[in-house]
Amino acid sequence: MQSKPSVPFDSASMDLLSTALAEPGYGVFPDLLTTEFQRGLIELMKEKLAADQLVRAGVGAGGEKKIRSEIRSDSIFWLEEDDKAPVAEAWIEGMNGLCEYFRRHLFLSLWSYEGHLAQYPAEGFYKAHLDQHAQTLARQVSVIAYLNEDWSESDGGTLRLYTDMEKGVNGPFIDILPKAGTVVIFRSADFWHEVLPSKRTRLSLTGWLRGREELPIRV
Repeated sequence: MQSKPSVPFDSASMDLLSTALAEPGYGVFPDLLTTEFQRGLIELMKEKLAADQLVRAGVGAGGEKKIRSEIRSDSIFWLEEDDKAPVAEAWIEGMNGLCEYFRRHLFLSLWSYEGHLAQYPAEGFYKAHLDQHAQTLARQVSVIAYLNEDWSESDGGTLRLYTDMEKGVNGPFIDILPKAGTVVIFRSADFWHEVLPSKRTRLSLTGWLRGREELPIRV
């Protein structure tokens, strides 16, 4: 078994994330993850794919969850606290550390993390949406890490993040290439976003820092 890597973010990185989350509420950080951590997450994804452990993702929460191919086309694998992969353990430990950091520095009521690996097939997409469910306020902060090596603009698959909280999808936006090592963070209830189609398979690790409301709702 591989040795457990260091947690993904040091104090300087957490300060960068915290500053962006405070104002303007989102941030994009190319090459924030170390090469070691990038490779560990990429190998973790390869292992889950080889074991055929990803399943089609749904839309909605709880009993309302449905497979909606016209809205999203990714397949996912939920990370769990007891995952034996050292890099998964280190990632979850790092996310719990972010919760603590944001509690102390931004006074956010964050207490847990949930996240999943995601694979989009070529031409895969996810229509514009907010990450916070209508039925619950639990998801507070979205954190995405990209796992795509040698990704270029011609490959497509950008994350389109709408940056005006009032105008939403009718306002300005930025397009973010899903290159390995890039980390994106934003307030889950405030920023609409979508995944545009790509020319090849697209990989990511998407998760949420959550408040104390109820057990995670799987979507």
